Amino acid sequence: MSNLKRSIRSEMWYVLFILPGLCLFVFAVVVPLVIGAKYSFTNWDGVAPTAKYIGWDNYTQALSDSDLWAALRNTFKYAILVTVLVNLVSLLLAVLLDSYLKFRKVFRTVFFMPVAISTVLAAYIWSYNYSNGLPKLLSYFGVDMTSPLGNPDHAMMALIVISIWQGVGSPMIIYIAGLQGIPGELTESARIDGAGAFGAFRHITLPLLAPSVTINLLLVLTGSLKVFDLVFLTTGGGPAFSTQVISTFIYNVSFNSAKAGYGTALSMLFFLILVIVTIVQLAIFRRREVDL
Repeated sequence: MSNLKRSIRSEMWYVLFILPGLCLFVFAVVVPLVIGAKYSFTNWDGVAPTAKYIGWDNYTQALSDSDLWAALRNTFKYAILVTVLVNLVSLLLAVLLDSYLKFRKVFRTVFFMPVAISTVLAAYIWSYNYSNGLPKLLSYFGVDMTSPLGNPDHAMMALIVISIWQGVGSPMIIYIAGLQGIPGELTESARIDGAGAFGAFRHITLPLLAPSVTINLLLVLTGSLKVFDLVFLTTGGGPAFSTQVISTFIYNVSFNSAKAGYGTALSMLFFLILVIVTIVQLAIFRRREVDL
């Protein structure tokens, strides 16, 4: 018994170090989540001190809301394209910049720099580029161009280009770290056995890089699904609902339409979607790591 008390007393120091972060997590995440779940069953307008309990009405309304389904389609379209393209570009850059390329450290810095720029600044930079910079540049070559952000057919791809430009830096660094952890002797042995550059990459480098691929896909996909500031600052969800994602849709419902109860219900549904997507993605790619 005395040994148990002594062990508990010695472990309490670790609990004390964890306690500040745990309290911050509870007050910043758990408490708002519980309060949000409570308000999702009301008709609260976001201002009134009281709200009427309406049961599952907000959730049933959400399931039949065509605008919500359109916003979800836009969200997943954006997230999937950004996830695939960002990882392909960042992996290609990582392979190039992990080689004996001259000035590779300078290029690493250049490609990583957009990560350090805030999304607000990036949105204004690219809004200017699309409306003034690129049209003026292309006019010298006799090409007329209008801002794709104002075209429903091109606005989503214009946002994806901005996301790729700003998003390749961090995955690139993770891929470079993964590549530097792969013993060079394995690749050299594959080359000696007759494998070409692509064969060595496919059968040696890529399987050993699987943990980096998993973490990058997870981070980019979850971050893309939660996109808000870039869309809000560049298009506001337009034109013609073509770039309206779930985050901006929830914002408009909650604040512009004064339906905070319904907006909170949408947030709860979106939280559930994020949890499911994360669990499924981890299960799939952890299994793929074993297969590779």
